[in-house]
Amino acid sequence: MDDLKEKLSKWLELDYILPEDIPNIDLYMDQITTFMDTELKNSPRFQGDKIFTKTMINNYSKNDLLPPSSKKKYSRNHMILLIYIYYLKNFMSISDIKSLLAPLKNHFYDDDRELSFFDIYEEIYQLEHRQKPVIAESVADDLKKARESFAFVEDEKDRDLLQHFSFITLLCYDIYAKKQLIEKMIDNFYTDSPEKEKKEKKMKK
Repeated sequence: MDDLKEKLSKWLELDYILPEDIPNIDLYMDQITTFMDTELKNSPRFQGDKIFTKTMINNYSKNDLLPPSSKKKYSRNHMILLIYIYYLKNFMSISDIKSLLAPLKNHFYDDDRELSFFDIYEEIYQLEHRQKPVIAESVADDLKKARESFAFVEDEKDRDLLQHFSFITLLCYDIYAKKQLIEKMIDNFYTDSPEKEKKEKKMKK
């Protein structure tokens, strides 16, 4: 595991679309998919994977995650929603993403609001940017704990295997715990979440 710390630092350099890089002009779908593939080129796990396809974007519109295009063109606000969807769909269900984004879309999507969609994206970007060193420190702490585990195993290859396993499971536990929190918050604070609807139906009986 000695060379892992350097690799982790490199792997934690995630692609992110800077607020100022989001085009402030309406784009056709082909232009959107090309822009996303370019900006997030290091994000896909496998070479050749697409960030978005036309089918995916059309399905988001059909499922009311994304407002319809205007004359086959998409605005900067469409782009911002797609960026949120891209990151959230890695660990959230489509129904939960819809619940989470619906209030944002309903209250702030219009450009005549004092607080614009773009302003919100800028604020979220700053929050996430400041979170990067916190995440790196947490990962480094998990790595330290993993390196200290299974010290009693004499075989070096077996010990290395088990320590890698320990490290991955620690990372997984962190994801699992936070995913549980996310789901509980959506169930309790977003009125159209499936769990909240179930609870309300039970109360009416």
